[in-house]
Amino acid sequence: MEAATADVISTAVAPIVMVSAGGLLFIGIQTKNLHLADRIRDLTREYRAAGGSDGAVRREAIRAQIALFEKRLRTSQHALESIYLAIFCFVATAMLLAAAPWLGRATMVGAGVVFTAGIVLVLAAIVLEFLEMRAGLETVAIELRSLK
Repeated sequence: MEAATADVISTAVAPIVMVSAGGLLFIGIQTKNLHLADRIRDLTREYRAAGGSDGAVRREAIRAQIALFEKRLRTSQHALESIYLAIFCFVATAMLLAAAPWLGRATMVGAGVVFTAGIVLVLAAIVLEFLEMRAGLETVAIELRSLK
């Protein structure tokens, strides 16, 4: 194997590591989304069954929680979409780097831009997940208030 070919391969491997990292983030967020959706179903079931003298108060608390769970689920979904796009950017970066010997040095600049876009998308996903986590605290506060 020529030294230039080995350099291209080793350079193209770095974005692939980011693909793996993005995949791990995606799996974690997707799992959390499934739990959020399950919690919405559980609360909806409880809402339908709530009755008696405490029923109206409990139903109001459930209604408020469901609204927050929907907001959390949508925020987390946007984070997943951001991770998907980041993974695309990292794969595109690897392809551009691998093609650089044939397409010229300008490809390296394009690869740098696309890689940076991927990093920005990962950062956006992290911020969205942070916001979702903060909204989770509001959900807990509603539940605790309903106990008083």
